[in-house]
Amino acid sequence: MKYILFILSLCCTLFTQMSNAQSAATETWTVVLDAGHGGKDPGALGKRSKEKDIVLDIVTRIGAYLNKTDDQIKVVYTRKTDVFIELDRRAKIANEAKADLFVSIHCNANEKTTPHGTEVFVMGPEKTEANLAVAMKENSAALLEDNHQDRYDGIDPNSTEAYIAFSMFQNMYINNSLTMAQFTMKYMNSKVGLYDRGTKQAPFFVLYRTAMPSVLLESGFISNLSDEDVLMSDTGKEKIAYAMYLAINAYRNETEKLNVAPVAMKAVQATAPPEDNTEKQTDNKGVVFKIQFASFKEIIASTDSRIKNLKNVSYTKAGNFYKYYCGETTSYKEALEYLAEVRTKGYSDAFLVAFSNGESISVQDARKLSGQ
Repeated sequence: MKYILFILSLCCTLFTQMSNAQSAATETWTVVLDAGHGGKDPGALGKRSKEKDIVLDIVTRIGAYLNKTDDQIKVVYTRKTDVFIELDRRAKIANEAKADLFVSIHCNANEKTTPHGTEVFVMGPEKTEANLAVAMKENSAALLEDNHQDRYDGIDPNSTEAYIAFSMFQNMYINNSLTMAQFTMKYMNSKVGLYDRGTKQAPFFVLYRTAMPSVLLESGFISNLSDEDVLMSDTGKEKIAYAMYLAINAYRNETEKLNVAPVAMKAVQATAPPEDNTEKQTDNKGVVFKIQFASFKEIIASTDSRIKNLKNVSYTKAGNFYKYYCGETTSYKEALEYLAEVRTKGYSDAFLVAFSNGESISVQDARKLSGQ
């Protein structure tokens, strides 16, 4: 009963925040940059560095890129100095700023020195023990806060059983959060080049009360010597900041192109970022054809060998799986031709599907509507 009341209270809070954000919408596009940890909370510790120092430096560099290049983007920081900021206060800063996007920057760590690479998280129920372990490590910062049990609805950040409540909670901004996560991994791969650990879901305190699309970047493992070298160096931090700058701009351009307001996110299909120099068709006002070629239990990185050679890859969540599509086009003939090509790439069971105004329809009806 306690957890049910928690979910009901949380939903009411989020809907109130959404209404306030809508009523105060302006032309300025706002991003909140959150440097994890700070002050008495050092975060993860490497052999030669502290997480709180690295992420603050990275966030400052991201903000500098954004401020230099676009007058229409407003940058808000949860902290600009080495101070301790409570996790729920970070979300409050974002909500009060009526932000369009929340980006939290962190470094990962492990008891072993071999784990390495970059991963991006969005708010959601834990999919694996490893995902939950990352969230619990970051959420443990709440133990340094006064009255942390009251702040987080009685959830003990060190109790796996307490996280049952999160399994009932689905972020209503999940589609756009996933889109931002995909752009993040795309540019982290191309500009930084650390090992791609993928895009994942997990229950983070800092994300679950934000009333906007939100992502948390684990930029690398501070416990791994090679990753720590990158995270400590000016060159490495500059590359990470530039990658995040590109991801934020790509996300902004994508959502503006689709003309989607945050409140409508759960009706929007999350789309993997297109490869550079590839023109993507996104006219959802008419009929489009796609090839459904696979379904996966996890979100697949855009650089994964299973999808990187396919055009216009996108996906939707269906139950516990993600349906993957490719080859979006308004031409039935082009779709048939590309279907044959996809089947030669190893997806012999791939088939044609169609959508009208974003809604699934039969291929036969799609041909009638489009006169093909």
